[in-house]
Amino acid sequence: MIGALQLDQAATLWVNQHYNPVLDVLLVGVSYLGDYGIAWGLAAIAMLIFGNRRTRLLAIIFLSGLLLTEFVLMPAICRWWDRPRAFIDMAAIRTLGPRHPYPSFPSAHAHLWGQAVVLFAVAFPRLRWPLIVLGVLTLYSRPYMGNHYVLDSLAGAVLGVGIGALDLAVASRLGLLRAPPEAEATGDEPVAGEVPG
Repeated sequence: MIGALQLDQAATLWVNQHYNPVLDVLLVGVSYLGDYGIAWGLAAIAMLIFGNRRTRLLAIIFLSGLLLTEFVLMPAICRWWDRPRAFIDMAAIRTLGPRHPYPSFPSAHAHLWGQAVVLFAVAFPRLRWPLIVLGVLTLYSRPYMGNHYVLDSLAGAVLGVGIGALDLAVASRLGLLRAPPEAEATGDEPVAGEVPG
């Protein structure tokens, strides 16, 4: 375990110390999208207000998974390992943006994006690559900005992917992953693995 933590520190320091002004602007901007889940919360509210029935149900599933993670799983994990932030434990760490006081493990930004990418990239295939790119940039931004270790980002992503898979199971059960009627009318294919309605 000690060896793994030393490797994690070394990887974090490498990511954090290989910086340039362009990455600073890009990754700080991307990271702010995940702060406190505000951007995804607003997106889900917009889906609830302006979306069709399918979109509203997907938003409810997403918000349910997010609430489960934030208020049940994350507190339990943080009690199990109350890991200080990278900028607290490592004097050489360079920090950008706010210095969040909360425990470091796992990254909430990473679990939020992991869940969102898994659910919405399958439900809305045209958004797949933008979501994946933004998700990967978010994972990289956390140690780059000095707020998390690499392991925090990876663990957060695993947690988010797990919740996203649960979201997908619920959405599939409700028939929400089939191609919507307008897609069928244009000849678009349904999501892989789904039986056309």
